[in-house]
Amino acid sequence: MRPGRSASATLRVVCTGALSVALLALAAWRARCVLSGPDVDTDAYAHHMIARAILADPRDLAVHWVWLPLFHYAQVPIVALGGTMDAVRWINLALSAALPVVLFAYLRRTSSPDAIVPPDAVALLGALFAAASPIAMQMGTTAQPEPLFALLVLGVAIAFEERRYVATSLLLGAAVMLRYEAWAVLIGIAGILVVEPRWRRRVGADPEPATWRKWWAVALPLALILVWAALRRPIDGRWFGFLRDTQSFANDALHENSALDRGVLVLARDALYYPVYVPVRVLGIVLLVVPFGVLRTFRQQGTRFVSVFAACLGFVSFTWIMRSSLGLDRHFTCVVPLYATFAAQGVAAISCARARTGGWTAGALTPRVRQAVAIGIAGVLLVGLALHLDLWMGYWRESVLRSWPDRLAVGRYLRALPGRPTVFCDDATVEILSGLDRRRFDRHWLDDPHTWDSVAAEARASGAPVYIATWRRKLRGHEAAGDIVLRAVDPGVDASRDDVGLAVMRVPPPNP
Repeated sequence: MRPGRSASATLRVVCTGALSVALLALAAWRARCVLSGPDVDTDAYAHHMIARAILADPRDLAVHWVWLPLFHYAQVPIVALGGTMDAVRWINLALSAALPVVLFAYLRRTSSPDAIVPPDAVALLGALFAAASPIAMQMGTTAQPEPLFALLVLGVAIAFEERRYVATSLLLGAAVMLRYEAWAVLIGIAGILVVEPRWRRRVGADPEPATWRKWWAVALPLALILVWAALRRPIDGRWFGFLRDTQSFANDALHENSALDRGVLVLARDALYYPVYVPVRVLGIVLLVVPFGVLRTFRQQGTRFVSVFAACLGFVSFTWIMRSSLGLDRHFTCVVPLYATFAAQGVAAISCARARTGGWTAGALTPRVRQAVAIGIAGVLLVGLALHLDLWMGYWRESVLRSWPDRLAVGRYLRALPGRPTVFCDDATVEILSGLDRRRFDRHWLDDPHTWDSVAAEARASGAPVYIATWRRKLRGHEAAGDIVLRAVDPGVDASRDDVGLAVMRVPPPNP
């Protein structure tokens, strides 16, 4: 029988309190990592440097490179107010805590009442699995866009499932300007809006009331994509040139054009990379119960809800097969809430299996025994996930503690320079870690011969030395332009080689 109202209210308070305590503890854990040292992720520095460059020249859209622009523009107010990249890390720490709260509220509202595993318990499990996933924890310590994007995708999934098309449009509009995975969501939602009415007629279901408002879900996001493509066309020289550049970059980095180049077996393995192999790493033992909760999630949380995450999963899988991405674990971050929901519903499905299977278990497993089974499974999964998380975050924090000795050395040198000389620097980590005012930097690539003309012109105009901070190999052939006053090499790298590590060159003004 179902628990009474007082029991349900007590359970809700207990689950809410348990989630609050867990989220505070996880947030403190992330904070300890943030305070341990600088961000380890190089892309995070590039994103923040682009935000600084936008303030220098808002008209230069090429500065976004192959990335979508929203995350860069979102950081502009932080930079304008004097904030640093660490401010973005603290915001991500909070966003990582917000996602499990939203998931908890949705699962509690949509899960079916059950005497064995009540909705509050399912919601608590799903929220804890999502919050304690090692990849979600790791990204919550960085200045990367993944925590924001994961929260937007969850919001899109909930809004679309609940037929809140204006909210879907606004959230998806932000998402498609943040990461390319959302473009797949846009295609998936458009397909559902076209196919679903016919499917409902075929199965004899009640038709959904016809309304033009449902097309808001795709109209605004599609318009934003087309506007961005039009703005980028003069820069790229072709429509959607930034997509081709993304693929070219990944192909060059991986030295492959697609998984098909290596045969059917490699293709099959890579098709399972994000659905199976990456979840093993980022969810650990929790993945064991995921298959048992898939059907239950479809029935209770809804097909539309699942389809939004499935579109993201399909996109990252396809781009990995085509070698259009680097196959990073962090690309799975936006799918973690779906797998967490599968796992929570999997625990419920296993504990309630007796009611469907019958047989000898019908008399052997009483409701109290099945509740004990559910609690036992949940406990084992949470302990296993906690151990996995502790190991993962231990390695991650060690990486933070050891990060960037060469960049930090260059940054200290630049901070100690007298006056306010211009610094030519094409490495975002050096610029950000130096802590210098953004207006001190010229960010042109030192690989470009024209940049050296700018160096000479700046030294001539200022009548004072200017400095170049870049990789030593980029100074090769330009040694006559000035004096190398600092070299910084990571420990473990052969410092006797003349082409490794970072260097600072002092370029004096020309003689009158």
